[in-house]
Amino acid sequence: MLTLNFFLALTWMTLQQSFTINDFVVGFLLGFGIITLSQRAIREQIVETVRFQRKEDIGDYPQRVWTIIKFINFAVWSILKANIDVARILLRPRLNINPGIIAIPLEVRSEVGITVLANLITLTPGTVSMDVSADRSTLYVHCIDIQDADALRDDIKENFERRVLELFP
Repeated sequence: MLTLNFFLALTWMTLQQSFTINDFVVGFLLGFGIITLSQRAIREQIVETVRFQRKEDIGDYPQRVWTIIKFINFAVWSILKANIDVARILLRPRLNINPGIIAIPLEVRSEVGITVLANLITLTPGTVSMDVSADRSTLYVHCIDIQDADALRDDIKENFERRVLELFP
């Protein structure tokens, strides 16, 4: 649906013969309204075309967009916060860190979900996703400073993985 929304925004810009950010925003908002008002018909068409087993698999478009916006805000905030934490570690007069690798059991099972989670962790300064177990049940993460491995593991599961699961179960 998001792709359709972008397509409608670009169509609006073409019809207006103006390719400014303002026209894109107006087109995106108009597309959002069109999709919201006609999502029932679109959902039924997608169900017939793709032959989903349940109509609930498609989801509510406005709610999904809101979830994506919240996820992006969380990701940006986490990256900024981690930058400050790493800067504090590096600016200490005496570098007293405890680097290590932790194993995080995964609830997310889809390849896309695992990829998004691993990339989000890697984008956060001070952590790097290293590997996923062959059965995709464990993610291995290297951290620059581990004071409490269990607390760090819980933080990643409760904040990062929970939000990824909202988008990619």
